[in-house]
Amino acid sequence: MVDHLFEGNQILTQLQCSGMTSVLELMQQGYPSRTQFSDLYNTYKQYMPPEIARLDPRMFCKALFKALGLNETDFKFGMTKVFFRPGKFAEFDQIMRSDPENLAMLIKKVKKWLICARWRKAQWCALSVIKLKNKIRYRQGLLVKLQSAIRAWKIKHEYKPRIKTFGKIRNMSTQLDQMKQLAGQLKKDKDVELKKISVLEKSVADTVAKIQTANKIGAKDLDKLHEALTREFDKTLGDLKKTVEKDKAAAEAEKLRKIQDEVEREKKRKEQEDKSVRDEEEQKRQKLDIEARRKKEEEAFKKMEKSAKGNQKQLDKMSEENSKTATV
Repeated sequence: MVDHLFEGNQILTQLQCSGMTSVLELMQQGYPSRTQFSDLYNTYKQYMPPEIARLDPRMFCKALFKALGLNETDFKFGMTKVFFRPGKFAEFDQIMRSDPENLAMLIKKVKKWLICARWRKAQWCALSVIKLKNKIRYRQGLLVKLQSAIRAWKIKHEYKPRIKTFGKIRNMSTQLDQMKQLAGQLKKDKDVELKKISVLEKSVADTVAKIQTANKIGAKDLDKLHEALTREFDKTLGDLKKTVEKDKAAAEAEKLRKIQDEVEREKKRKEQEDKSVRDEEEQKRQKLDIEARRKKEEEAFKKMEKSAKGNQKQLDKMSEENSKTATV
């Protein structure tokens, strides 16, 4: 309890316990000093020339702070007030109330800052106008792209059923070629079926032209056209299949008939061959019989001739004997 004698540790502990250090840190980090723009303007405008004094209070204060070289962290501007770091307002007031020479230098700095600020503002305005022009052009380009995308989506949405129907009709066109190949293989009624296919092909072309030239046609109308074309296509294809089956049946029947005729001809040929063989055998047998009869007749003739010769000898002998007897 002695005056002018302090114990630093105890005093610091007391200040910390009472929260004074936290308050001081808050004041040091915050902006405890504040004042109106108009108050500063009314206080210091008498020290300024007319070209600076006619500025509005906010611009006046900003020009003073920039001219004095105050750090932007030392003050902050609000809507109607300016806020200062601790001790910065007193420093600012001391500078403003200094000697006239320093004030003249300050006025020069303020004028210089105003000129630079106006020039920067003019540059910023020009750049802003350029940026705005570029942004307008950019947005205009995006607008064109957006319009193009919307038109493309609209057209796609409008023509998607047509494109889908065209794809189905294209598949039918490929089947038409196959039908033509089938009709070309027919032997009977070929021209009739090809004529039917040409009529169907004309119907396909008419349907495609109708879809292409129609301004507004809905999905239901397209389905009706496709169904009608499908029915006509199925009918023509069914008739063609029946004709092909009939032609195949006729061809099979003709082939079977030819086979039967060939079998009959082969049978007749074999019968003729067998008959000719039998005739040849009969002729051979007859020849053998004739030859055998001839041999028998020759043998009988030889025997008769031999017996006739024997009889003739006997007659000659008897006649000789008779002639001898008569002579005697």
